[in-house]
Amino acid sequence: MRVVGLIGLGEAGSLYAAGAVAAGYEVRGFDPAPTPTPDGVVRDASLDDLVAASDLVIVLTGAVLSLRIAQQAAAHIRRDAIYADFTTASPEVMVEVANLIESVGARFADVAILGPVPTKGAATETIVSGSAATEVAEVLERFGADVERIDGGAGEATSRKLLRSVLMKSLAAIVMEALAAGRAAGCEPWVRAQIAAQLSGDAEAKMDRYESGSRKHAVRRAHEMESVVDYLGTLGVESEMSEAAAAVLTRLGRAQQA
Repeated sequence: MRVVGLIGLGEAGSLYAAGAVAAGYEVRGFDPAPTPTPDGVVRDASLDDLVAASDLVIVLTGAVLSLRIAQQAAAHIRRDAIYADFTTASPEVMVEVANLIESVGARFADVAILGPVPTKGAATETIVSGSAATEVAEVLERFGADVERIDGGAGEATSRKLLRSVLMKSLAAIVMEALAAGRAAGCEPWVRAQIAAQLSGDAEAKMDRYESGSRKHAVRRAHEMESVVDYLGTLGVESEMSEAAAAVLTRLGRAQQA
């Protein structure tokens, strides 16, 4: 594999392009927007030109464009080439994209990026699945990334990322709400210490305790969270996450009493 082509030269695309250049690949790029061309990258005038010239096509655009780009790329990709979708499209869309690419004889990799690319660039941790998972994993490892290869087809890697996001994005939102509340109440350092204590220690034991305790004490905790929502209202703090927790606990309490 000699030529790596990147579709999308925004922040993530530019960082992956830099990683590919540093790893010794011939790198081509395409982006219809007037984004800067990274050093060492040959910019193609069209998506069709890039796809036809690349051994590995990497798509780093918004998820909404994933299927549309694959439809165009399928008409120009070589039979011996590999197409890797790094977007956050749904598992269902990844399957559609794979079917399009593989129907013309090329191979596909579903690549889920697990961290913020601006922090580690092309070395950001990833999960990879699909018919070309092994080859794409090897390329990413040359970029310096830790790669988890999942057995299975398109959609498997993306589904793992979305499952992880249930925790990661919700956890970030909860921490933001708790810090905002602590700030408004004038005790942010104390709240920060409470958060830090919960994020450390025996994770397995905490997971078991969170799950069993929430079910066992759902009714009482639902009332407590309703009080939390009322209190945050007096502080002028938005309480979406606390309201959601109250709703979940109320549902668990009803199921327990049924």
